[in-house]
Amino acid sequence: VGCWLQPRTMSTSASCGHENSVQVTGISGDLCCVSAKPTWHVGKLRHLVAQELAVPTTELILLDGDTELKDQNAVGERRQLTAFRVSPSVAQRKVIEHMECMGTSLLQRAKILASQAAEQQ
Repeated sequence: VGCWLQPRTMSTSASCGHENSVQVTGISGDLCCVSAKPTWHVGKLRHLVAQELAVPTTELILLDGDTELKDQNAVGERRQLTAFRVSPSVAQRKVIEHMECMGTSLLQRAKILASQAAEQQ
């Protein structure tokens, strides 16, 4: 279960007008505008937006259109995103799913490396 965030007064440190500005909106309108480098990962941007909106980072989801952005995605040339806040229980479930996925990925990677090492001997 999620909720749309309410607009807040933008701080001068996050005001638009910078070359690499990203406008963040919610269902009720503009929420904030933050400066970000295209090379940043979305996780860093999400943390910055969460600070601006005074919400826990784990409860904040950023969308580019209909697509949920993952922390490892690059910010790139994105200039407008939508923020959505999820409940603490949904946030916790998402963290667990991410950890399980990472664990599986690391295990598969370890098996490949072990197999390559065995072939070289």
